[in-house]
Formats: sequence, C-alpha cells, structure tokens
Amino acid sequence: MRETYKITDLEQVRLLADPFKLQLLQAFAEAPKTTKQVAAELGERITKLYRHVDALHDSGLLEVVEEKQKRGAIERTFCAVARRFEADQSLFADDAGHEVAEATREMLRVSEAEILDVLENRGEGDEDQVIITRIRGRASPEKIAELRATLNEWLDSVADCDQSTADDGREIGGLIAFYPID
Repeated sequence: MRETYKITDLEQVRLLADPFKLQLLQAFAEAPKTTKQVAAELGERITKLYRHVDALHDSGLLEVVEEKQKRGAIERTFCAVARRFEADQSLFADDAGHEVAEATREMLRVSEAEILDVLENRGEGDEDQVIITRIRGRASPEKIAELRATLNEWLDSVADCDQSTADDGREIGGLIAFYPID
C-alpha cells in the first residue's frame, strides 16, 4: 500500500465526497478485509456495501489483494491503494472549469452537513473537541512553503492515527483548504 495517492480523476473526488464511501475506504485502509468483514465492523448489511465497494474498486481507490472460492462464489479481499489521498493540482486548472466547481461544491456540502450535525449533537465535554476557524494571512513564498510542509506533516500524523486499533479511539473529521488569494 502506498503512503499517498494523488487523485487525478473528478469521479474519484465525487466518490470521496460521500461520507459512507469515505468510511468504507478508511476501513479498507486499516488492513486488507472482505466486504463481509467491513459490513460486520460497521454494523451494516453486506448487501448495502456491494455497490459502494464496487464503485471504489472500479475507480481505482480499492484493489483486490486476494480471491478465494467459497461455496460457489468468489470472496475478494480488498485493500485501499494508499493510506492518504490528495487531489492533484491539475484538477483545479482553469480548463477543468464546471466539473471541478461541482465536485468542490459537493465536498463542501457534505462537510457542512457533517459539521452542523456535530455542532447540534455534541455532548457534555465535547466543547473543546471542535475547532472551526477561517484564516487569511500574508507571508513570503518561503514561509508559505514552510506552512505547506508543516500541514503535510500534520496530515501524515493524522493518517498514522487511522492505523490505530485502540478500542477507545474516536473518529475525527476535518476539512482543510490551503490556497493562494489573488
């Protein structure tokens, strides 16, 4: 499994904007698993997962690592192609236009719904768990490169947390956009 996979296809961006597909991809990034194992882990019916897993596989985000014949059917074990996924900058080129804007809007809509749900349903003691901020600043090209490197290091540390098997671990979410303003 690669450490980082560059997403170069807008269909992959759309798939990852779906919270359920993202949850599936996370499960397969932890370790190779069958669809049945992930269904049990998530408490879902296996039939609900098939089309989502197929979509992730068909798009190249999941790969088959093993196939076994089981009672007249083939059982496939999948693994995510990487631990971390990043959108390639070419997706946001000027000529990408409408499709990129729609994929970005979809990702923002899904994130907005998730954030609002967390804010409405947070429990006692969760007040310090949520950080929401918007920043703007000015910095030299060197400082911007330093900030980008620090952000990438932090993202790597978050990806390392995904590999944790601690039973008391909590799932976290985030949305990060780091961009130049003209």
